[in-house]
Amino acid sequence: MKKLLLLAAVVSFTMFSCTKSTTDPNDPNGNGGNGGSSGLASTTPSKTVAVLEDFTGVRCGYCPDGHARAKVIADANPGKFIIIANHSGGYAAPAAGWANFTTTEGALVHDQANPAGYPSGTMNRMVATSINATPMNIARSNITMDRGQWSKAATAVMNITAPVNIGATATYNASNREITITYDMYYTSTETEPNFLNIAILQDGLISKQSGGTPDPNKYVQNHVLRALPLGSFGAEITSPTTAGSRVATKKYYYQVPEYYNGDDAITGGGAGKVEDMKVVLFVTRGTKDIINAIEVDIK
Repeated sequence: MKKLLLLAAVVSFTMFSCTKSTTDPNDPNGNGGNGGSSGLASTTPSKTVAVLEDFTGVRCGYCPDGHARAKVIADANPGKFIIIANHSGGYAAPAAGWANFTTTEGALVHDQANPAGYPSGTMNRMVATSINATPMNIARSNITMDRGQWSKAATAVMNITAPVNIGATATYNASNREITITYDMYYTSTETEPNFLNIAILQDGLISKQSGGTPDPNKYVQNHVLRALPLGSFGAEITSPTTAGSRVATKKYYYQVPEYYNGDDAITGGGAGKVEDMKVVLFVTRGTKDIINAIEVDIK
């Protein structure tokens, strides 16, 4: 199963011919060296940033309550909590008269989580019981929980010392609609399992019809909407050393923003790609689970 998931990530990555990753010319050896303070990522051990992957959908009447609960956690923990609204599952599937915010890559992440209902979510894709939470349905998944568990799970994650720090910036070139993501990583402790870098493109301020939406269910504001996982559903393996004191080389990744997502129909499409409303999230996982740290950056 693991081989199939990794193969899916590779296939998904190759589909994005408009993007590429290159080693920074200032580091021709491509290994970033060991130790030292140069680079974007801090060398000081830090706490883990909590990442909620909220499985939601436009026809899910209880999902706005999940959005509201997630916002409360985010407002109380600026810079420490990231929301990824993954529109997936039956309530998000394309349907006449409803916006389509789904993504091919996000569907595989949803399927791994295997939620028993909506809204539901994973916190750093960690086993729920390991972060003070109760699984939604242990027979289906040990990482997925209902919205009532998100707050305490986030608190537990934010108290874990992260083994890796991530540094990143993002800039936009309007002439070719291209975002340049510059990043590096620094390991403060040694990782013994394969690590994977993931990139997520998110967008705020999308207006759509939403079951249970307030104050107007026909003009609901969708935020943190997952637009793309350009490195594939489960990222790209980090092949440089992941041992304590190692810095992963500064690299650049290029993502071209489409004019529209899921078609330009004003009702059933996914809306325009507005860079001014977008953010970039980078996170590192062990295999396809365990997000060990993350960072969210604005696009300049």
